[in-house]
Amino acid sequence: MTRLAFAHIIPAAALGALLASVGCAGAPRPTAELAQAHSLVDQAEQGGATQYASADLSMARSKLQQADLEAQKQPEQSLRSAQEASADARVALARTNAAKAQAALRDVDASTQTLREETGRESSRNDAAAPGASPTPAPTVPSTDVPATPVSPP
Repeated sequence: MTRLAFAHIIPAAALGALLASVGCAGAPRPTAELAQAHSLVDQAEQGGATQYASADLSMARSKLQQADLEAQKQPEQSLRSAQEASADARVALARTNAAKAQAALRDVDASTQTLREETGRESSRNDAAAPGASPTPAPTVPSTDVPATPVSPP
């Protein structure tokens, strides 16, 4: 081989090695997104989503598991799966919080109704027990008028 041939082969080999290393590196692993998705799924589980939003939590878990499996070989797909898992976990959290707020509202409404009933019963008891509380007719007073016909002495 000639010197000229080596001059072309060395840069081409260097360029090929550079492209191969970039190709192997691919997209960066979605570690931050995976960590966030794991955190959100954990929050949803601890917040009671298994009781109030089990379908959303199940979807989040499934997508998170898929993201974990894809992290090594398909980082871009893993990123999308992690983002979807985060979104599903947020939905599960929101539905759980809404369901808990509805339950608290029902409790407050029931307590308010009980208080109203107690107040009404107490008011009725007080009205019945208080002396002079019930309306009585006014006593009749004898008339002080002089009769229209004169009375004669006997």
